[in-house]
Amino acid sequence: MVGAYMAVGFASLTAPKALWSANPVTITFSGSAGTGSSGSVGEVVKCAPKVDNVVFHTTVSNPTKVSLSTSPGGETTCGRGPAPDAVTVTASCIVAAPDCKGTYTGTVTILEGYTNISPTLSVTIVVT
Repeated sequence: MVGAYMAVGFASLTAPKALWSANPVTITFSGSAGTGSSGSVGEVVKCAPKVDNVVFHTTVSNPTKVSLSTSPGGETTCGRGPAPDAVTVTASCIVAAPDCKGTYTGTVTILEGYTNISPTLSVTIVVT
C-alpha cells in the first residue's frame, strides 16, 4: 500500500506544468462596432517538462455573446526549447454592439490528449 502512495507522489512530481508569463490576464476592448469587435493579449507559455501534440482549449462564460480563441490553436511540442512559446489570446463580439457590452470570464487550457496541463490561464474580458 505504501508503494502505491509513493508512485502517486512521484507521478505528481513529474507531471507537466504550464508556465504562463502572466496569469490571470485581462482583455479590454470597445464593442462599439458590434459583431467582429475584438481585443487580444500576447502570452508566452512553456511546458515543463516538454509535452507533444498539445491543443489550446478555450471556454467563455457567455458563448452566445463573446468568443475566445488562441493563435496558434496548438503546438507540436510545448516546451521544445529554452524559449517559451508565443500565444495570442483573442476575445471577439459575436452579437450587436449594445448586446456585447459587459464583463465576461474565460479560460485557456492546454490539453495533451485528454490530459489537462495545469494551471489553466484565467482570462477576464471587458467589453466597453
